[in-house]
Amino acid sequence: MGEQEFDKLLDSMPRIAEAINAFTSEDVQRQAFEALVGTLNIPSAGAIAGFDQGFATRETDSGATTVTGNDDNNHVTEENEPAAEPNAIERKRRKAKPKRNWTAVKDIGFRPEGKTSFKEFIEEKQPKTIDQKGLVAVYYFEQILELEEIGVGHVMAAYKEAAWRNPSNPENALQATSSRHHWLDTSNMRIIKTTQRGRDFAEHDMPAKK
Repeated sequence: MGEQEFDKLLDSMPRIAEAINAFTSEDVQRQAFEALVGTLNIPSAGAIAGFDQGFATRETDSGATTVTGNDDNNHVTEENEPAAEPNAIERKRRKAKPKRNWTAVKDIGFRPEGKTSFKEFIEEKQPKTIDQKGLVAVYYFEQILELEEIGVGHVMAAYKEAAWRNPSNPENALQATSSRHHWLDTSNMRIIKTTQRGRDFAEHDMPAKK
């Protein structure tokens, strides 16, 4: 096939494809293609070669075969199916947020002059559960030491001072306390606060009455 004939065939291919897609049989499509190409005065063998280069067949969900363009320079997608956006792909591949490695804050005065020490405070309140321990720690920093910023590292320091076993995930433990009992405000994990409910529980319901 000469270059002019090939260009002529390529120009006509969209209309040819539209016409032969009306048939479901691949054999009938090929016969229709040859008949249509015959009107262009292009040799059949060369036309079939152009057909193989210019079109690709695909099977639809209903079992019918359709013809689509096959241009190496353009990425062709199925009709009405837009290409996936990179942002959407990235969202699917987004990994879970890794657990933070909190460390206990140093240089905290757990025996302030003229105030209750932390060990005296926990002896008075006798916290038993992990929720109560977290509440007592934050309450002590907030109400007795009067710290304005209380983070996870402060609570870990309190655990160390009291010789309590650290939770495997301190941040999650405090958030769970907030979710279960609403004793803490953990919306900002660097500025943890007690709620009114938490202060009431620490002041009036601890230690638990036998």
